[in-house]
Amino acid sequence: MLKHITLIVIYTFLFSCYSTKHIGKEEYILKKNTIIINNDKNGGVDGLLKQDINAIIKQKPNKKIMGIFPFHLWVYNISKPHKNNWINNYLRKIGEKPVILSGNLIEKSTSQIKSYFDNNGYFTSNVTSNISYKKKYAYVDYNIQSGKLYLINNIKYPQKATPEIYNLITSNLDDSEIQEGDVFTYSSLNDERIRLANLLQNNGYYRISKEALYIKADSTDNKLVNIEFFFKNKTEKNIYNTFHINKIFIHLKNNNTQEETDTILTQNKYYFIKNKNEKYPLKTHVISELIKINSEEKYSKKNAENTHQNLSHLAFFKKISIEFIEIEDQKKLDCHIYMENPTKMYYSFEAEVKRSSDEGNVGLSGYFQFGNKNLFRGAENLNSKIKVSLGNRQASSNNNDELFNTKEISYEIGLKKPKIILPKNLQKWLNNSSQMNTNFIVSVTKRERPDFSSQTITQKLGYQWRNADHIQHQLNLIELSFLDIKENDFISSLIENNIYLQEQFEDKFIPATNYTFVFNNQRQHKMLNHMYLKTKIETSGNLFQLLGQTRNFQKNENNDYVVFNNTFSQYVRCDIDLRKYINFSKDNQLVVRGFLGAGYAYGNSEKLPIQKQFFSGGVNSIRAWEAFGLGPGSSTSENNYATGDFKIEFNIEYRFPFFNSLKSALFIDGGNIWSIKDNPIEGGTFKINNLLEEIALGVGFGFRYDLEFLVIRLDLARPLKDPSKSIENQWISNPLNGKFRYNLAIGYPF
Repeated sequence: MLKHITLIVIYTFLFSCYSTKHIGKEEYILKKNTIIINNDKNGGVDGLLKQDINAIIKQKPNKKIMGIFPFHLWVYNISKPHKNNWINNYLRKIGEKPVILSGNLIEKSTSQIKSYFDNNGYFTSNVTSNISYKKKYAYVDYNIQSGKLYLINNIKYPQKATPEIYNLITSNLDDSEIQEGDVFTYSSLNDERIRLANLLQNNGYYRISKEALYIKADSTDNKLVNIEFFFKNKTEKNIYNTFHINKIFIHLKNNNTQEETDTILTQNKYYFIKNKNEKYPLKTHVISELIKINSEEKYSKKNAENTHQNLSHLAFFKKISIEFIEIEDQKKLDCHIYMENPTKMYYSFEAEVKRSSDEGNVGLSGYFQFGNKNLFRGAENLNSKIKVSLGNRQASSNNNDELFNTKEISYEIGLKKPKIILPKNLQKWLNNSSQMNTNFIVSVTKRERPDFSSQTITQKLGYQWRNADHIQHQLNLIELSFLDIKENDFISSLIENNIYLQEQFEDKFIPATNYTFVFNNQRQHKMLNHMYLKTKIETSGNLFQLLGQTRNFQKNENNDYVVFNNTFSQYVRCDIDLRKYINFSKDNQLVVRGFLGAGYAYGNSEKLPIQKQFFSGGVNSIRAWEAFGLGPGSSTSENNYATGDFKIEFNIEYRFPFFNSLKSALFIDGGNIWSIKDNPIEGGTFKINNLLEEIALGVGFGFRYDLEFLVIRLDLARPLKDPSKSIENQWISNPLNGKFRYNLAIGYPF
C-alpha cells in the first residue's frame, strides 16, 4: 500500500513540473473555471443549467480522461519544444497544447454569459470575472448576479393579415410554445415563430416562411412583457394566398444525359416520366402509395417532407429531390419529384481473426452478403448472407488433432417488403409511423465441435417501423427455431445422469415472439454527444403450453409436452444494452457501455435453450477472454462453452488518433455470466453476496485503421481480475507482464 502511495506522489510531482514545460515566464496555464451564481458556487437559477453556462465559456482547461488525468497535455509535454524530428512532431500532433490564460477570451466569455441570461429572461443580470494565481496556474471565477425574471404578460397574433389566417392560428393555440405567465426567452419566441410558419405552410400558405413573421416585445415596469406577432405591411404580394397542388410529375433518371421521354398517367393522377424505350424499374403503385402529396389538395410542407422520407427509406435511389413550381395567376403548384440513379444489386464481404496467445486457440470467420433491392419491381429487398467460422478449442475429448476442430457454416435468406402487409389492424394502428417493413427470414446454421454438433433452422415473420426520428421498433410475431443436437460419447456419458445438461443438449422446438426497442440520437456528420439504447424482450412456448393442456398433447418421459416429435421451450428473456458516446473533439471519444440480460425457463422447460443463453468474452465483449471462455461465476471448470441465463457486462473505451488514418484505444472490460437456477458447476449460480468477487475485469489497448468504408481493428487484452482464481489471487499484480490475447476484427466493438 505504501509503495502505491509513494508512486502516486512521485507521479503527481513529476507531472506538475512537466505541465509547465512549454509556457513562457509571463504565461499561466488555465487550471479551472468556477461558475458562481448569486454568490453560491453550488447555486443555480430556474431553467438554466451550469453545464449550459460552462459550454458558453470560450476558454476551458486541458481536457482530462474521466475528469482526472490530462492525458493529451501529458503526451504533448513529453515532446522537446525545440526539436522538429518526426517523434516530437508526432507527440505534439496527437497531444494538446497547454491552455494559456487569455484575458481577451475571458472578456468574450463574460459577454456571452450575459447574453445567455438575457436570452433566457434575466435582463438585469450582471456578469463579472475574477482571476487568481497559484504558481504558474490561473483560476477563473465567473460571478453572476442573475437579477429577476421577466415574464410574458399577454400575446397577440397577427389580426391584420386575413381572417382565415387569424382563425387558423387561434384554433391551434393548444400547441403553442409560449403561454401567458411563462418566462420570456428568445428561444421560446423563435420556436413559436417556427411553429406558426409551419402551421401556415401545412395549410396551403406556400409563400409564408418564418422570415415573414415579425415579433414585437414591450416590457413594463413590473418586469412583464407584452408579445405581438405580425406581418410587415411591405411583405411580398400574394403572401396571404393559399395554394393547391395541380399536377404531380415523377421523374426517373438513370444518368445525367438528356433523352427522349415517355409519360405514364396513372389512375390516381400521377405523371410518371421515364426515358423512352426503357422499362420503369418500379411498379407505379409502389411509388404512389408512398407519396403523401395529392393533387387538388392544399400545399403542405409536412406532406412533402413525409414523401421524401418514405421514398428515401426504399434505399433504391441514390438521390431524391422534390420541387414545387408556381403556375402564374392560378394559385396552383406543379410538384416535380426527381429520383435518380437507381441501384439494384449489391454485395459486401467481412472477415475476422482472433487468437488466444496463452492457450493457442485460433479462430477465423468471414461472411459474404449479396442481394437484390428490387426483386419483384416493388422495392422488395432480397438479402442473402453466407457465414463461415473456423476455430480450435481445447475440449475434454480426444478429437483435438485438427487445426480447426470447430466449424460453423450458416446461410440466411431474407425478404424485406417496404410496407406492413398483415395484419390489417396493426397496419391501421401504425398509420402515422414511417419506414415500415415486413420481414420474412429463413436461416440454417450447422455447427461441429469436438464435444457435440448441432443444426438449427429458424424462420421469422415480423415488422419494423419508426414513429419518431430516433426511435425504431421491431416486432417478430413468429420466430420458429428447430434445434437438432448430436453429442459425442464423452458428452453422452456426462449428461446421462444430469438433468441440467440433458435439458441443454436435447433437440428443441422454440416458438418465440419478441419485441425490440432501439433509441439512437446520433446525428450524422455532427460531433455531438449521443446515446444508444437497445432493449429486447422475448417469450416462448406459452401458447403451446395452453394448447397442450386443453388438447392433451403427448408428453415425454420427463412429463414435458412434445410437438413435432420435440419438446418445445418455454421461457421469458430480456436484455438491455445502453451506450453513451462522449466526444471531446473530432477524433477523441469516450464510450461507456453497460449490458444487463436475464432469462428464466419455466413450465415445459427446466433450462433456457442453449442458443438463447448468454455468453461472455470475445471481440465485442470482455476481450481478455475468448468467446464462451468466461464463467459461469467463479467456476474453475475447464468448460470451453460457458453459458448462463444471467449476464452483467460493462465497457469503458477511450479512442484517440495515433498516426494519420491509424487510431488507437485504451479500454477496460468487465462482467460475467451466471445461472439463476442451481447449477451443478460449483460457483456458477448467481448469488448477490458474491457479485463483486465474481466480476471479471480485463484491460487492453488497440489499433483501428480507418479505410473510410470500413475500419480494421486489432485489440490486445489481458485479464486484470480473474474470478476463477482464489480471492487472494484474483487481481493480476502486473497485467503488462504476460501474454496478451489479441483479436483482429472489422468495425468498432460497440
